[in-house]
Amino acid sequence: MTLLTRVLERTAKLPAAHTRDLLIEHDLRVPMPDGAVLLADRYVARPLARAAAGASANPPLVLVRSPYGRRSVWGLLAGRMFAERGFQSVVQSCRGTFGSGGALDPFGPSEGTDAVATVDWLREQRWYPGSFGTFGPSYLGIVQWALAAHDVPDLKAMAIQVACTDVRSMIRQNGSFALQTMLEWIDQVAHAERPLGLVRQQLRQRAILAVQRTLPLGGMDLLSAGHRVPYWQDWLADGDQADAFWRAHSFTAALDRVSVPVCMVGGWHDIFLPGQLSDYDALVARGLRPELTIGPWRHADNDIAAAGLRESLAFLGAHLGMPAAASASAAPSASRPAAASPSAAA
Repeated sequence: MTLLTRVLERTAKLPAAHTRDLLIEHDLRVPMPDGAVLLADRYVARPLARAAAGASANPPLVLVRSPYGRRSVWGLLAGRMFAERGFQSVVQSCRGTFGSGGALDPFGPSEGTDAVATVDWLREQRWYPGSFGTFGPSYLGIVQWALAAHDVPDLKAMAIQVACTDVRSMIRQNGSFALQTMLEWIDQVAHAERPLGLVRQQLRQRAILAVQRTLPLGGMDLLSAGHRVPYWQDWLADGDQADAFWRAHSFTAALDRVSVPVCMVGGWHDIFLPGQLSDYDALVARGLRPELTIGPWRHADNDIAAAGLRESLAFLGAHLGMPAAASASAAPSASRPAAASPSAAA
């Protein structure tokens, strides 16, 4: 894993690590109000953990909530890369995924209540510094908006990549169902926890294409995931019941509540870009100055992941009170407040 962090550091042009010597606490149990227990891993540099044990100051904390696991790729990107640069990072599995209790309701209201309960739990930990920031792309960005829809004074900064508050605008684009995107997603979720999940997902592309040629649409979940997927059926539904579903699965309320600094990274060819630009415009209309970087990227390109990580390290370091010695190597570079809405740009 240390070799991987060195490779990623070089290829993504990240600031140099302060240390490779990390303390990792696995499977921390975080209770939810309904009795479910969600699992989380904590990453922190051992020298910083030892120093904090004898002082009142704890390293700046980044909270990451993911349905894609806490180890492997996400442990590297959201855990190690931050901890090696002076942060402590808590990477939590969303409910119903990778050992966390309850059932996954994608983009649902439970993401907000679970995030608030997680913050309550953080406040009880001896290593909690008193405030935190958030980080992550796609679903990991959407759950940041879910948290921001609640009153959480400890939240000080949000680093969001390729995500938006109104998920319906991505799933039902201009009224048309994003069939390939969402079919690939439910297939990914259904098989993610099997051995070699990421490799298996790449090998399943031909099978997913075959499923896309079948009818009815309501049976595709059974063919892909191997079982009925309730939220697939909800995404396909129309009428008043569907409208109520989408109202409950939206976090646009966060755009009226959030007052903390927000950093956004998007791609001109990303499925979330229209919604992300709408979010940006809404924040600017309130007099806020969110940072926005858009590049020639698609949703899961390596380049957008690297850019998002670079921008987030600099942005969160600046807004979470990173000590001077640590923040010097993570000074903001290309990220800056945009002067005008890019939605009018050619």
